[in-house]
Amino acid sequence: MDILVIRHGQPDDESQTGGQGDPPLSDLGRRQADAIGEFLAGEGVDHVVASPLVRAHHTALPLCDRLGVEPELVDDLKEAGWQAGAYIRGEENMAYYMDAIRNDPEFLYRPEGRDAFNQRVMRAFRRIRSENPGGTVAVFCHGMVTTTFVATILGYEPDPRSLHPHYTGLTRVRASAAHDWWSLQSFNETMHLAGIAHG
Repeated sequence: MDILVIRHGQPDDESQTGGQGDPPLSDLGRRQADAIGEFLAGEGVDHVVASPLVRAHHTALPLCDRLGVEPELVDDLKEAGWQAGAYIRGEENMAYYMDAIRNDPEFLYRPEGRDAFNQRVMRAFRRIRSENPGGTVAVFCHGMVTTTFVATILGYEPDPRSLHPHYTGLTRVRASAAHDWWSLQSFNETMHLAGIAHG
């Protein structure tokens, strides 16, 4: 089977306004979502899965509209630290995150913790693999979800600073439940964003 992993589009930043950590897409994010939806409409997608967080769910909708389907929402695909409060975009606030991680290596994973996060991410992808043999599934999720999945199947310790995809970056993985294998085909494709900011 083929798994198409897509990071969500750019969300609104809550660093100044506060929030609950589940913001909608920004104007740019909506353009990114429409671009990936148009791009994937010709990929033979059989099923669409998404994190229930608004930024991922809404990124899936342009593709779903084109295919005439509803996304399956999977709690295990939520981002690390989704309960932790306001969403602070990394691209504008990198110094904040680097300082926080230096002071607390588990910062991004709180309150659930790194191990629990890694386990639920792989649980989600194993279920997707087992339930869709021979199919093509588009999975709309998050940066650290993508990083953890890819790092794990490549056999090294996931790190949120490595393999970080752009907004709506596309990663392709071939998989077989019968043989219990994963094969990374590409990481962070962004050709659909030509003329649109990547973030």
